[in-house]
Amino acid sequence: MRERNYGIDLLKIFSMYLVVVLHVLGQGGIIYSVKTFSSDYFVGWAMTLFVYVCVDLFALASGYVSYKSKFKPRRIVELYLIVLFYGVLFLILFAVSGNTDITLKNILLTVFPSFVKNQPLYYWYFTAYLILFLLMPFINFIICKFTRKKLAFLCLILLFMYSVVPALMQNDFSHTISGYSYIWIIAMYFLGAYFAKYRVFEKIKKYRLFILLIISLALTFCGHFVVNYYYLKNAPEVLEGQADYISNEFGMMSIYLKPSMFTNYTFPTTVINSVLLLGIFSKIKIKSKFLQSRISAFVPLVFSVYIIHTNKFVFEQIIGGLFEGYAAFSPFILVLATLGTALVIFVVCIMIDMLRFELFKLIKVDKFCLFAENKLKQIWNRLFENKTEVSNEQ
Repeated sequence: MRERNYGIDLLKIFSMYLVVVLHVLGQGGIIYSVKTFSSDYFVGWAMTLFVYVCVDLFALASGYVSYKSKFKPRRIVELYLIVLFYGVLFLILFAVSGNTDITLKNILLTVFPSFVKNQPLYYWYFTAYLILFLLMPFINFIICKFTRKKLAFLCLILLFMYSVVPALMQNDFSHTISGYSYIWIIAMYFLGAYFAKYRVFEKIKKYRLFILLIISLALTFCGHFVVNYYYLKNAPEVLEGQADYISNEFGMMSIYLKPSMFTNYTFPTTVINSVLLLGIFSKIKIKSKFLQSRISAFVPLVFSVYIIHTNKFVFEQIIGGLFEGYAAFSPFILVLATLGTALVIFVVCIMIDMLRFELFKLIKVDKFCLFAENKLKQIWNRLFENKTEVSNEQ
């Protein structure tokens, strides 16, 4: 049995913290309130460009540690019950405080957060992971059965289709919605599993990964600021989504350059930065038994940080625009305030979920999840046996 990689557990924690930082900067209003090309502008966008690895990191880490895991339907049930619990809790709290109404739409959004048509992308990450969990037996089967050459080819095809081509054409022909899609999460899962299965990082020195990360981040920052500079100076009238003539100045007639191209989960530099961070964290060794036990207890609560702070009412009515005033801070204070605020949100969410965890333990939710798992397995086995019998008869 392979030894648990606590460095990857730390990566999951780190990536979820970066998700909170991204939302403080974006939904919190900081990045849209800083004066263009001021020192705060450069610092704010540098932080944003770095933390954009968060989604890819979590999916890569999941593939890295889960490709050999057995299918556990109870995890899907438990995850849904957590979403339902917080959905009902916040709906009641915000309704009692007079900030929302208990309408049919709000009830449907609470009970079926992944299946209500035309809803905003509040829980897209949960939806993507729900689909990933359902497909995991098949995905893991492919990963385990494919040879290195076949799996590498599959990963390259996925990256080419969903990262390289959309970046070159600036066209979401693959409908990954800039990475807000289960398709992209599955692609990153495959990639993370490949790096784990063939121990790609074992022979690479950590300092080399750091150097490559610094170079990649520098290219990301420079690319973003150069494109934005020429866009705003030479073509301020061009609206988002239209062809940008400044591509001619770079001699790339067939490529559209947009200010948002680098702030994209599927953009090649985002993927490269994520992979390098995966390699760095995979080489972190935790020898302390105390730290190992703390990390093991902490990791299962991390996804709830996302579920709590991106709840429709919390995200819109509390976090939305709350931190616009940070744009008036000096660059150094802006960094401290942003990272500190994200840390407070992260810790508060963890503390709330610790209470939820104890409540679930008290009312024996785990037994219900196990019961549901057994029923789902029975249904699965019956379907599988029926298909086998039909095939044999034919």
